[in-house]
Amino acid sequence: MTVCNYMPANKSSNNKSHPQAKVSAEASAYNTAIASANKNNINVINALLKISSLVQSTLSLPEIYKEIHQIIAEIIYVKNIAIFLYDPIEKIIVFDYFVDEKDQGVIGTTMPIGNGISSYVIKKNKPCMFTSAEQLEMQVKGKISNVIGSLSESWMGAPIANNDGVTGIIILQSYSSEHMYQEDDLQLLSFVADNLAIVLQQRKLIDKEREDKKSLESSLQLIKEQNLALEQMMQTLKSAQNELVQKEKMASLGNLVAGIAHEINTPIGICVTAITNLHHEYKNLQKQIAQSTATDKHLNYFLEDVNEACTIIESNTLRAAELINSFKEIAVDQSSEVSRKINMKEYIDEILLAMRPILKKTPHEVQVNCPENLVIKTIPGAISQILTNMINNSIIHGFNDGDKGCLKITVVKKSDSFDICYQDNGKGLNSDEIKMLFEPFYTTKRGMGGSGLGTHLIYNIVTSSLNGKINVESEPGKGLRYDISLPIEAL
Repeated sequence: MTVCNYMPANKSSNNKSHPQAKVSAEASAYNTAIASANKNNINVINALLKISSLVQSTLSLPEIYKEIHQIIAEIIYVKNIAIFLYDPIEKIIVFDYFVDEKDQGVIGTTMPIGNGISSYVIKKNKPCMFTSAEQLEMQVKGKISNVIGSLSESWMGAPIANNDGVTGIIILQSYSSEHMYQEDDLQLLSFVADNLAIVLQQRKLIDKEREDKKSLESSLQLIKEQNLALEQMMQTLKSAQNELVQKEKMASLGNLVAGIAHEINTPIGICVTAITNLHHEYKNLQKQIAQSTATDKHLNYFLEDVNEACTIIESNTLRAAELINSFKEIAVDQSSEVSRKINMKEYIDEILLAMRPILKKTPHEVQVNCPENLVIKTIPGAISQILTNMINNSIIHGFNDGDKGCLKITVVKKSDSFDICYQDNGKGLNSDEIKMLFEPFYTTKRGMGGSGLGTHLIYNIVTSSLNGKINVESEPGKGLRYDISLPIEAL
């Protein structure tokens, strides 16, 4: 603002006032005007600073709108104000803030953008100011379809815009000709709209951050609930798996019982036949003696039958006793996890003897390479389970019908461990099958007698019960090999 001293151009002889007094009065009025203008400028600056500070405000949007209303009222006549938000995708206007002395507006009301005066400013994307006459003229010229609501004497609106385009409009209007808006007012309103755009953008980011945080918290809570459900499910599955493993052990023992029972049935049956026949011969001889018809020949025949029967009964009862002793020891071991000293060669032979009912139905050969005097303290039941499952797996999965295979068991003692190498010359496995071999319920004979727990049971016994290590090697057509390393307990 340019400031200059006021000096009158001409002096009048008819002026009754003292010239000096007139100059002083005019200077005083000028100074008063300057002071008033400075005061107004300060009010404007303070108001604009307050609006700018709302960018960092934590107030809600309705509270921010009220605050802006109050701040604008300090520098502009504001009796009627509206803030509309604009959705460019849906092409609708939302009543976000509305105060009007004549018209009623419900916050949250939506309406199509249409062709009203507010829509005109939004589409033009520039501040506009109109008198009532100009509004009617625009309607006549077709620039707007009609004036929505009561016709105001003075109307001005400034678009709320950011880099993404127009997001709304702020409107001030006066129904009185005593309060007509000027260009300076429009500039101030435009500044308010610019800052309100920043506030809305910031609020959008804050709301998104809150929404993301809430969504994250909700997701975390859901994950926690899912983890808890998963843990419970895993616990249930683990319990079910342990139960199935125990059933698999009992099933293995049951198969052993069935096999042994069938195997024992033969020698016992022979013994029964022999003793029955001997008893019949005894009755015949006794009858002949009673009738005094017995001769030396009859007695010799009877003694021969007795000798033959004793030989048959002795050999078959020994065979049955051997099977029973072997079964008893293996059965007790399989149901126990107590460690004790065993001769590995003799124990493997007992395992194979107990499995003879199964093995004799196949053409396969079993070879055992183990030192005769290798005595080790370990858990015999675990060793029995491992070898039994390996042999069964080879018989069930390793060979096609009619194949004559070879199963090899090699035991080697080291300084603080002993190794068991088991291998067959069967069909073998590919790389994908090897990866899944120890997984529970995996089997290559689903629906054909395979439970999928045999190798899983082997792995658990080796790694958990015996604290050992197991490795498997195989190729299609080249058989399968297990290498097991087990620690030796102190004798």
